[in-house]
Amino acid sequence: MFDNPFDHLTDDQRKDLIRGISETHKKGFYESLNIIQDLLKTHDPINLLAIISGYGLSVGAGDAGVQSNEGHALITQSHAEMLQALFLQIPKHDWGTNPVTPNVVQKGFDTLAELGRAFSFSHMDSGRLDASAKDKAIDSIQFLVRSNTQTVRNWGYYSQVFNISTELYSYFDEILLDKLGFSATNIIETFNSMLRTMENSLTERHVILSKLKAIKKPKELILKYHELIGQGQEEADQFYKVNGISKLSIKSLFLMLWGHYDLRMSDSFYFTVEAVSSKTGIDSEITKLVLDYFSYSPGDLETHKTEFLFLDNPVWNKPIIKDEKAYFCPMPQLFFSFVLSSLDELIEKIDKDKLHDRRANYLEEKIEEIVKRRFPEALTVSCVKWRVAERQFETDLITFIDSHAIIIEAKAHKISKSALRGAPDRIKRHIKEILVEPSVQSKRLENRLNELRLDATISDELRDKLPVDLSGIHKVLRVSVSLEDFASLQANFSRFVDTEWLPEDFYPCPTMNLADFETLFDFLEHPVQIIHYLQRRTELERHVSFLGDELDFMGLYEMTLFNLGSMQSENRTEIIITEMSAPLDKYYRSRDEGIIIEKPRPKISKLFNDIFRKLEERSTPQWTEIGVLLNMFSPNDQLKLASAVEVLKKGVNRTWQMEGHKNAIIYVPPDASEYALAYVLFKNGNAHRRYEFIENAAASGLEPAHVKSCLVIAKNIDQDDRPYHYISLCKSSDD
Repeated sequence: MFDNPFDHLTDDQRKDLIRGISETHKKGFYESLNIIQDLLKTHDPINLLAIISGYGLSVGAGDAGVQSNEGHALITQSHAEMLQALFLQIPKHDWGTNPVTPNVVQKGFDTLAELGRAFSFSHMDSGRLDASAKDKAIDSIQFLVRSNTQTVRNWGYYSQVFNISTELYSYFDEILLDKLGFSATNIIETFNSMLRTMENSLTERHVILSKLKAIKKPKELILKYHELIGQGQEEADQFYKVNGISKLSIKSLFLMLWGHYDLRMSDSFYFTVEAVSSKTGIDSEITKLVLDYFSYSPGDLETHKTEFLFLDNPVWNKPIIKDEKAYFCPMPQLFFSFVLSSLDELIEKIDKDKLHDRRANYLEEKIEEIVKRRFPEALTVSCVKWRVAERQFETDLITFIDSHAIIIEAKAHKISKSALRGAPDRIKRHIKEILVEPSVQSKRLENRLNELRLDATISDELRDKLPVDLSGIHKVLRVSVSLEDFASLQANFSRFVDTEWLPEDFYPCPTMNLADFETLFDFLEHPVQIIHYLQRRTELERHVSFLGDELDFMGLYEMTLFNLGSMQSENRTEIIITEMSAPLDKYYRSRDEGIIIEKPRPKISKLFNDIFRKLEERSTPQWTEIGVLLNMFSPNDQLKLASAVEVLKKGVNRTWQMEGHKNAIIYVPPDASEYALAYVLFKNGNAHRRYEFIENAAASGLEPAHVKSCLVIAKNIDQDDRPYHYISLCKSSDD
């Protein structure tokens, strides 16, 4: 927890501070830009880009999984993209020719990082301090969108991006092949092959350097290096005789050779038509068409305004540089970062209406496929039409499990480039299309289902379209799924409160993109955990302000089960959860590389986990409600309860024959919660009194006025064949 460091300043002091920051970074922006341009015109720009991409964007992988990509001098893919665009502004006759030495590389790293920072801070406007609450809220949304557009690239894990794009766009293969001479599948397979080839080359390079580093004799090291670069003993001997070489330590000598070997880094990023065609099995003529289509030539961006590159970089859709030598592509992964916009743009020119229909149909089909992996297939229905008065509506998907109904709305709208650049009118429109309208639609159906389940006398044809008796449904949940990610705004609804963009009486529901939705259903293996996650996400959406994306929410859930204690009641608290997705990121990225490590799982005690499994196995009526209630206890509270049960067990074994002995733990929560828990222990000798014990415990749990439900768990401690022998959800008489 920390306070706003600017709270003690007056308004005038804040304005002066912001004005100073903006002016300093405007100056710094142009200074950094000039340094980068000078580096490209002085030193070999191909190799500079290759080295910065090779070192700045690569991560290690081993038996322990894929390493984090943090710590590379603050360099991200967006910095390398900027360098590539600046490079493409320079005609080939102005390219530098000096070798790229380690000090030049470090200067490039530092300056690119400063360039990105300077661009962001140079747009700070002290005049906005006097803006209305509404305008400030809109400014905040614009800032989030622009920052996301500038720096965030991953909208899903690689296998998801590859599969989703292939499934979505292969539908247009024949059309594209007829019009352009290559298909969507050809494009995706070409870039996938280039990416894998590049990764293998960099891995091989790392292995070679590791072997060289292991050599401890200078002459042997020099010989092995010369053999590596195609030379022999004579050249090695001549090199050793160069003044000062023989006096170098083995470490300094290795670093010198390493720097020299970096001059060949660009070899890992050059691709020929023949090599790519051979790897993919795609005809060489088709391969050439693909490579040409997604290429720029040196100087093609010469007239492109540099300031626009941060929010609309042409290399996002054409990541290859066509050179006389071959095709140079320092970031094949860049294609997959923008695959949706790239292929949409391609197909829109041929059949925009068919693309629109395909996006919508695919999203609905994929959601249904994902849901049926975790929930009963027979109880999941799609495209449900229903009426309220004279109006007809259609809901994309409803799935039922036990006493829960989950309404899922799908929105496949395309996010416009102007919205991603921060245009407020476009942002507002997309917020309405992707976040507001589906939530309003699902809330409308939630209200109708609640009416029908509470009043069996209401006649409605909707009852016949559903696979369950609505009288058995006690809770309706909602979730919206979009095809594209919208700057993670869908995970931060609280930021829209002051914009006046939301309708009155708006009830948000969790909203996530397709890849995150799929991850959620894989990460949480128990259906009851998915239900609890969605229920708590809905509750938190209304009360707490977060900064993070959906994967960060999953990381937060893994650690806390969304039990946030007093933070949830702090009206002004903003909880920053960025980076909490790290365990999930490591697991899924490692899995994509074929490395299997332990999967992150919500931190649930063995006692509670055993109860979940038995509930799921027996499908006790209302078992999902019981499971959700159990998940309301934080991991720490679960451990405390499990420990208390063990202590109580010892006491019961000693005192069970005594009248009035203590044999129950009653947990009554704070006023913020309406659930209590009672855990009762008995033995074979007094099992005939178990219902008496249970009733007394339930009455104690329901005694506080704020408690509406009490979960009672009873166990015979003389029998260890199951985690419980009785379980029931008791309601207060007023509920």
